[in-house]
Amino acid sequence: MSFRDPFVERFATHPDWGRFMPPPPPLPADRNPIDLVGVDAPLTRLKRSETTDDPIWNGIAARINAYPLRTSDQCSEQHYHDVFDFLRINNGVVRRVVECGVFHGGLSVQLAGCALASDLSIDLVDVDPGALLATWHRIARTFPEALDRVRLFCGELPNYVQAVMHDPAFDNALVHHDGSHRFNVVMRDLSALYFVRKRVHALIIQDTHLRHSDPDNGCFVDAAVAAVFGFDPHYQPIGVTFPGTTFPVGYVPGERHNVYFQGGRPEGMMIPFAENTFLYPHPLIHTIDDFVQCPATPRAVA
Repeated sequence: MSFRDPFVERFATHPDWGRFMPPPPPLPADRNPIDLVGVDAPLTRLKRSETTDDPIWNGIAARINAYPLRTSDQCSEQHYHDVFDFLRINNGVVRRVVECGVFHGGLSVQLAGCALASDLSIDLVDVDPGALLATWHRIARTFPEALDRVRLFCGELPNYVQAVMHDPAFDNALVHHDGSHRFNVVMRDLSALYFVRKRVHALIIQDTHLRHSDPDNGCFVDAAVAAVFGFDPHYQPIGVTFPGTTFPVGYVPGERHNVYFQGGRPEGMMIPFAENTFLYPHPLIHTIDDFVQCPATPRAVA
């Protein structure tokens, strides 16, 4: 593989890389879980509405809002609500949710609440073991009764596919992708799903409206979708759609670390696999190994 993501190689030496991590011991009450995350980000306090017409959403939102610590939730409330609605509509169809990219657990903690309401299993996938641990502890403080439904997987999405592709329990899955936004990485992640395509109900991918001010960043999530599913995939918009170019709070013109949002493009896309065809990878050319940057670390022999 010619393209190497340095962010992946930073964590690929972890002893649990490429496999499920054991549940961690409880975190002391005075510790903030996000201190475990290896990436800094501005902290926010996104409040979810507790006064909708859906009592299940309101109950989940109330417990999330009661969390006393600031975090960095990376999606709009509309995106979170659309994911909730998808799981509600597909209750009894989707049995497992795979979240690729957890960061501070903004969606993960909501999925834990949904798991209790809809009898779901949750697999959390991230390259950063610290992000997985922080998310676990956030769930433990918000929906502790859901912890036995949650698994932590340390690695990229192709590593996860390698681990579950022969597991008959992996079926009827919703995959939510909000991991790397670089074209090469997203393309590899989506391509890996080809090898479990018959057992994935749908993909929800976030930040399809996002661009980066530095051309070298390669922030083209929607282009990766087109590379794998074609230029006109069947999808439903997820989250917000801004009418024009929108700049986030703190945007400074001329700085090369800025992001912005395209007008007229949805925040996310829900792509049902039964209504779409993989145009890449090619079944006669590629195997799942072609999309794995760093294989699982060998287990030490006792």
